[in-house]
Amino acid sequence: MYFGVQMYGVSKEWKQDPEGFLKKIYEAGYRQIEPCLGFRVDARDYGFWIPEDLEQAMPLLAKYHIEVHAVHIFLDEYHYERELAILTELAQKYHISWFVVKSPARLTKDVMDETAARYRELAEELEKAGAGLLVHNEKEDICIRVNGKTAYEYLLEACGEKVGAEVDAGWMYCGGVDPEEFFWAHADRVKAVHYKDMKITGQEAPLGKGMVDLKACFQFARANGALQIVDMDAATLEDTCRAGKMLSGWTGDRDNTDSILCTMDVETGEETVLHEFPGIIEAPNWLNDGNTLLYNADGKIYRYEIDKDHVEQVDTGFCVQCNNDHVPSPDNQLLAVSCMPPELTDGTYESHIYVLPMTGGEPKDLTGPGLSYLHGWSPDGKELAYCAFRKKPEEETMRIEICTIPSDGGEETCLTDGKGYNDGPEYSPDGKHIWFNSTRSGLMQVWRMNRDGSGLTQMTDSDANNWFGHVSPDGKHVIYLTFAKGELEPNEHLPNMYVSLGMMDYDGQNKKKLLDLFGGQGSINVNSWAPDSRRIAYVKYVLHHK
Repeated sequence: MYFGVQMYGVSKEWKQDPEGFLKKIYEAGYRQIEPCLGFRVDARDYGFWIPEDLEQAMPLLAKYHIEVHAVHIFLDEYHYERELAILTELAQKYHISWFVVKSPARLTKDVMDETAARYRELAEELEKAGAGLLVHNEKEDICIRVNGKTAYEYLLEACGEKVGAEVDAGWMYCGGVDPEEFFWAHADRVKAVHYKDMKITGQEAPLGKGMVDLKACFQFARANGALQIVDMDAATLEDTCRAGKMLSGWTGDRDNTDSILCTMDVETGEETVLHEFPGIIEAPNWLNDGNTLLYNADGKIYRYEIDKDHVEQVDTGFCVQCNNDHVPSPDNQLLAVSCMPPELTDGTYESHIYVLPMTGGEPKDLTGPGLSYLHGWSPDGKELAYCAFRKKPEEETMRIEICTIPSDGGEETCLTDGKGYNDGPEYSPDGKHIWFNSTRSGLMQVWRMNRDGSGLTQMTDSDANNWFGHVSPDGKHVIYLTFAKGELEPNEHLPNMYVSLGMMDYDGQNKKKLLDLFGGQGSINVNSWAPDSRRIAYVKYVLHHK
């Protein structure tokens, strides 16, 4: 995901070694910074940047793939005509999305109303340049009440819908308001989250060492596509890097989440809820009878009968740590799963591909050591296609390739060329093509190639990340999953995000959105078309919160 650093707390480290600073925060998982921008001659004395600093930093930021989406600005409370011209130029030149202001020094109703009027005007002017305005909270505007609500809430409401919120979780907590409750109560206004942690005494604590439920804040930010900024006023670069790694470790977290198994008629758009499950289920496959779905949950594979609303576990032998990449054979006599080998007990992780009888039996390991994630079984039953993490002895970096292997075992064949992150391969119904997704053109897009790896053709080219092209049994349509650009890395497909399902013709024409849903990882990781080529199965998720 795209985490950012508020630059005020680490201004000294930045000044001492800008290039070393950027290298370290990038390695810690950060992809953006949020500078504090002042317009007075002494702004630098307070750890702020001036506009010239921002412009001079841009080439170095680009070198380390660090972006600027938001800038905290400090303006004269009453006159900022000159500053507005500078902000407009910066927004247009560097594609800055948000400028951030704070509440006025005096938190009375009259002053708040005057400030709101000025902020509305500022927001309207910034909108012309393609940017927006956010208001950042501090402790005082949470503690003080105006008309029965926090001064911060009063100001946001007075500003109107064109002004959003950048909420500092730490100051919110210090002001006596639960950040999680505030986030969800104002979900339509919160565009950015500042991570700050606090001791019970009200003093700032290192991120993750205080009283603020930061993971709940993260769950909100990920679900709603909010900017995520680490904001520690008294931090070292080491503290900042540790915080980035902590947040990056939460990206797959799915606490407090339940699952809803659904189908949709792609001709009518009618959605049917089949069953609601506590906890996580993933990746439905449809069997040939048109009545049975397979899915994974808690490392095991389950069979769900639609007409009986009945669930039973599939006997997968020692394969009890299966992930969400599993495929039945074309005749449904066999089942192939991607699974953690039972012999690995030292804390390392691998994913091998195993084949076993659908009725149960001894699994056979086809791929051996490494990371292999199954997605396709050829219609003639002779071959499996999968995403493989492979590293050649002479190379330093891992390749993520599309590979195939005979379904009864044998030599692995790599079809892709080491370019980009390649995933999700599956065969066309006639066996001539393999569909997959790849970052070889920048963002994640759906591609198609001949079965031997030749004839690479890009099938989607939208300004978004498109995953998992699934071909209908009649070969006429392809569905795929879309993540918004900018919320996560192109090679990430994370859970609990707002995504969409799209559909196109087999030749890539007539693309259209089928639906928006709260999902992502686990929703349609493997082919989920019904045998009738009219219905699709997918999983939506429900995040429980305060």
